[in-house]
Amino acid sequence: MNMEKTLLASAIGLALLNPVPVYAGELEDLKSQMLKMMQRIEELEKKQMDMAETAETAQTSSSKPSVSSGNDKVRLSLSGQVNRGVLVTDDGDESDYHFVDNDASSTRIRFIGEVDPSETLTVGAAIEVQLESNSTASVSQSTGKSGEGPDNFTQRRLEVYAADKNWGKVWLGQGWTATEGTSEQDLSGTDMAGYSDTAILAGGTFFRESGGALSSVRVKDVLANLDGQGRNDRIRYDTPNFGGFTLATSLIEGDVWDLSGKYSAKYDGYKVTAALGYSDDVGSDLINGSASVLLDNGFNFTLAAGERDVDSGSVDPSFFYFKLGYRVSLTTAGKTSFSVDYHETDDAKLSGDEASSYGFQMVQKIDDWATEAYLGIRNYELERPGTEFEDVSAILAGARVKF
Repeated sequence: MNMEKTLLASAIGLALLNPVPVYAGELEDLKSQMLKMMQRIEELEKKQMDMAETAETAQTSSSKPSVSSGNDKVRLSLSGQVNRGVLVTDDGDESDYHFVDNDASSTRIRFIGEVDPSETLTVGAAIEVQLESNSTASVSQSTGKSGEGPDNFTQRRLEVYAADKNWGKVWLGQGWTATEGTSEQDLSGTDMAGYSDTAILAGGTFFRESGGALSSVRVKDVLANLDGQGRNDRIRYDTPNFGGFTLATSLIEGDVWDLSGKYSAKYDGYKVTAALGYSDDVGSDLINGSASVLLDNGFNFTLAAGERDVDSGSVDPSFFYFKLGYRVSLTTAGKTSFSVDYHETDDAKLSGDEASSYGFQMVQKIDDWATEAYLGIRNYELERPGTEFEDVSAILAGARVKF
């Protein structure tokens, strides 16, 4: 624009120096045209500057985080998910349907704040809460008939932690114990629709006796994957990663402690993950573990097992779980995963109980939508000396959207 002004002024100067006579009226017209052109140039310059400022503001706004911390030294992240589905169950006599929250990965929201005092050290805090309406692990034949379904708003993580690349990680508060997930290592991609804790899909459903009476035994009473100490108030320490290996231990509220070892690695042609846990609980000891292998061609295998040794009484629950799966890209949307599995738990409720479950799972990832659509089909059986029960069958279809 400045160059255009210079050229215009030069042209006017040359016109004024032109030896050809210029009358007063023509000179006034020339001056008027010059002023109009200068005004127009200034308007265009202002418009161009306004557009540049708007673009710069938009670029700066888009680069700013959508969530900011009250402390400028701390980076804050907000994330979560909603996981809803439709569950249909059949107890051998009647069918029910429920609009549920999938307890395999419940609806939740989390806040994580972190600061880096040094190149190797990160200090953080986590708040994660769960919001479930009609959990798949709780709904039963009586849910809905009374107009009430189980709802909950519970804490999952309320903790502080410090992680150093050279020394490991210390956690304090409510969160994962060292043995949480040791029975649930799974590379199938179908855990949303079914994994070693098979009672998650329809755990609140009551078995019906062969004579037609509804029993007081729920699916989750007799099927378990004995997955360590879960989430609890504790202090926990994790070692640094040594070639894929980590060790962890925690001291848990109520005079309980546990120890775990985990391994994860990628090799030429396959990926593997495995875990082994030991828990010393009040009145019992528990040992459990799991392993999963994913081949580059998409086939995968998962095994899990565990046993609880109870000091008093004759009931020592044990379980075994196996899954065979396949992952493939059938569409451009994302990976499609299929699997079949089998789960058996003995003596979980009473001595002599033999509960089993088998199922089919499918999960379709939709990457652009941050969504996973899933389908789980499962059958539950219970054999108990002196009592015959009908099988329970269940179908769960739903979707999880992460944010």
